[in-house]
Amino acid sequence: MIRKVIFWIHLLSGSVAGVVILMMSVTGVILTFQSQMVAFDNRSYSTVEPPLPGAVRLDMDTIVNQVKASEPEAEATSVTVRPNPKAAYVVNFGRTRTVFVDPYTGEVRGEGNTRLRDILRSVLYWHRWFGAEGDNRDIAKAITGAGNLAFCLLTITGIFIWWPRKHKLTTFKTNMIPKFKIHGKARDFNWHHTAGFWFLPVLFLISLSGIYISYISWAGYLVYTLTGTERPAAEAPPPRGATWETPRIPLESFITVAKEQVPEWAYITLALPKTGAKTAILSISESDSRIPLTRSTLKLKTENAAVVEWVPFSGLNLGNRITTWLRWIHTGEAGGWIGQLIAGLATTAALVLGWTGLSLSYRRLSQYLKRRRTSLTNENASQN
Repeated sequence: MIRKVIFWIHLLSGSVAGVVILMMSVTGVILTFQSQMVAFDNRSYSTVEPPLPGAVRLDMDTIVNQVKASEPEAEATSVTVRPNPKAAYVVNFGRTRTVFVDPYTGEVRGEGNTRLRDILRSVLYWHRWFGAEGDNRDIAKAITGAGNLAFCLLTITGIFIWWPRKHKLTTFKTNMIPKFKIHGKARDFNWHHTAGFWFLPVLFLISLSGIYISYISWAGYLVYTLTGTERPAAEAPPPRGATWETPRIPLESFITVAKEQVPEWAYITLALPKTGAKTAILSISESDSRIPLTRSTLKLKTENAAVVEWVPFSGLNLGNRITTWLRWIHTGEAGGWIGQLIAGLATTAALVLGWTGLSLSYRRLSQYLKRRRTSLTNENASQN
C-alpha cells in the first residue's frame, strides 16, 4: 500500500512538472562548463604580454583611474588580479559587465567576445525564469522553484520505487544496466531505472541546492535555524553624502596585505570601497576555481589597511558553510571540473529520466483510456 502511494506521488509529480524539469535539464547541460567556455573564448583579451621580462605592473589606483577615464558613465565595483604575469586584470561593473585591462599599460582591452557570453546568459535566463522579463519573471521564478521542489520529491520517491521487491542479483542487474536493443515501453522502463540508479543521489543534491537558490529567503532561514547559527549581517552602506574620515591609502596596499595573508593565492578580488566606507573587503582563493574550501574573506581598514577580520572557509559558522556549498553544488563547481563533469552527466541523465518518465506516463494514460472506451463499448452492447 505504501509503495503504491509513493508510486502515484512520483507519477503525478513527474507528469505535472515534467516539462519544466526537461527545460531546466536541457539548459543545465548547456551551462555545465560555461565558465570554461567563456574563459577560452576570451583568452585573447585575458592574456597579455609583459613589455620586458620582470616588468612591474601598474599600481591599482592607476588601473582604476584608467578604467574610469575609459568608462566615465559606469561605476567599477571590483578588480580581480592573478599572479600569472600574462594575466590581465579583470574589472567588474556590477554583475552584468566586465572589462579586461592590461596591467602594464592600463589599456582597457574591452569586454572580450560577448557573443558567447550573451548566448549563455540567455540560456541562464531560460534556466531560471523561462527567459521572462519584468513582472513576468516573478511568475516564471515561482514555476521553476516549484519544478525544483517536484524534482527533489521525484528523486526521493524514485529511490523507493527503484528498490526491487525481490532482492535477487538478476533483478538488480535489470535496474542497473541499460539495454540498447529493446524498444517501446520496455526500453523506457529500463532507461528510466538505470539512469535513476546511477545518478539519483547527485540529482537529489542538485535539486536540493536548486530549492535553496529558488527560495533563498526561507530556505536560508531554515538552514541557519536547523544549524543553530546566525545569518551574517549585510554590510551597512555608508551614509548618503558621506566623506572619508581620513585620507584613503592606495588601493595597492589592500592587495599587498591580502598577498601576505595568503601567500599561495591564485586570485584576489578587491571590492572597490565606496566613499565613506571604513573597510575594504577582499575575496582570496588558493585555487583557480570556485571550490569553497579554498576561499577566504579579508576585511581591512581603509585608513591604514589594518586587518579587521580574516575569515577562511573553515572559520565560517556551520549555516554559512552549508549555504555556500549549496550554491556551488548546484553547478558542480564545488568539486572543480570533475564536479562539473559529474553534474553535467547527471543533468543529462535527468533528460533521460524526464523523457522516459513522460513517455511511460503517456503510455499508462493511453492504456487506461483504451480500457475505459472498451468497457463503455461493452456496457452499451450489453444494454442493447
